[in-house]
Amino acid sequence: MKPIWRRQQVEDLALITLLDFRRQTGLPLTPPLDVDLVGEITCRLQWDWDVLQEPPGTLIWAALFPEERSVVLNEAHKDRFAEKSGLERFTKGHEIGHWILHVKEKGDLDPAHATPQQQIFCRGGETHAVNWVEKHADWFAGALLMPASVFVPIAEQYDLAEWKSLYELAKLFDVTISALCVRLAHLGLSYVDENGHLQAPPVVSAQAHNNNSHHSPLPHHCLPRRKAAPQQARRHPTPIPVATTTKTNRESVNPR
Repeated sequence: MKPIWRRQQVEDLALITLLDFRRQTGLPLTPPLDVDLVGEITCRLQWDWDVLQEPPGTLIWAALFPEERSVVLNEAHKDRFAEKSGLERFTKGHEIGHWILHVKEKGDLDPAHATPQQQIFCRGGETHAVNWVEKHADWFAGALLMPASVFVPIAEQYDLAEWKSLYELAKLFDVTISALCVRLAHLGLSYVDENGHLQAPPVVSAQAHNNNSHHSPLPHHCLPRRKAAPQQARRHPTPIPVATTTKTNRESVNPR
């Protein structure tokens, strides 16, 4: 298993995961995506809750236990998960990313990322910003919950230079506003400038995408977009799914 992933590779693997989910369930990929069911169906993961011990100054949202095919969300932060819409879903998408990117097929932890207890953590805080393993999982979660082929056509119907529109879009996909902003910036749809103002680059046409995507195996709407003249045409949205899962209790966990 390779230790370093390029962003487009992560994007492709998230798309493959979604296509596998659609093939197995027959469900459309409509927002908000049922991330619980994706983990259960495509990775055979189970979702649990328990209190995870955190070293001083460290925030741990969840832990992946590869040998058990289990993701344990930190019950110590259950109130924060409840208060911040989309945080629990993004954390689950993040852990699915760890499974896909950093764990071998049969539940064996990738030696490049192994810990003595054979666990992978989803951390928060400053250390997260410089941890590439965590960045990879974040990229995967964004691409899983906001797949470009679905997200882009819907996002283009909103005024992406207005915060009100961004909050409406975040609610539709049930993600945090920070996760949404990162995804918009990656896809070239909107970004925050040096003065803290939202900026929405001109929309690029499908023909322009085709002209600039000679070597990509993905459809043009799955790729980051480039700047173009303001008078370009917009694409139309495509519909996508949803389902439910239950959470179970788990015996006490001592991560480290």
